[in-house]
Amino acid sequence: MAADQQTPSVSPPRAPATPAPALGPGLVEAAFVPGRYSVAIQRTLQGTHALNHLVQDSTAAFVLELGADGAATACRGWRYNFTNDGPQVHTAQRFREQQGYRGRYTLAGQIAEVELNTDDSVCPPKHEADLALTRSPSIKLRCVIAAPHDHPLLTSPTLLCEWVGVQTDEPMAYAVDGLGPAGWMALGAGNGLRVNVTGQPPGARAGAPTKITAVPAAAPLRNNAWESSF
Repeated sequence: MAADQQTPSVSPPRAPATPAPALGPGLVEAAFVPGRYSVAIQRTLQGTHALNHLVQDSTAAFVLELGADGAATACRGWRYNFTNDGPQVHTAQRFREQQGYRGRYTLAGQIAEVELNTDDSVCPPKHEADLALTRSPSIKLRCVIAAPHDHPLLTSPTLLCEWVGVQTDEPMAYAVDGLGPAGWMALGAGNGLRVNVTGQPPGARAGAPTKITAVPAAAPLRNNAWESSF
């Protein structure tokens, strides 16, 4: 880790250790290390339903910084485009959003329990939508570092995070099957993790099989990594 991630005299509070979560095959819990963890996820999906053609093009990014003193910040972004075209149907859903968060985390064994509240100073808020979106003013995460061993997609230690008590659809942008437990998000250390998902969108009955690739980013992922496809 970089020099600014060395442990100072102040450290995050610690709670009694809790049982390690079941991470799935090819993943083993590793020692927690504070630092910057991030992911950018590109979904390029298309398929058919009856005579309709469904297309989803979306990009999501999540940047989480966990300081050695227990401080935590995050920036979440999501660009979503979905079209449904057929003989009698022509609909579209589009939105672009970005929100920053600030808070703290505590350690329970090697598990980081993160609590965040919206903070526009972390990254500029953006909310552009043609449909009503319900968003939570706070985020709770339960995170653990997983070391891959013969994992089919991951090649380096990854921070896996479960959204706790969520009542909105925000987590769906960041959960990718095969990277960890179902519904969790995977964040890469260092430069971060770039994930590509191709195949068919939800609701389609015909289309290409799902294909997922996950590679370390060549350069540090920025907060605005969600703004364009890759």
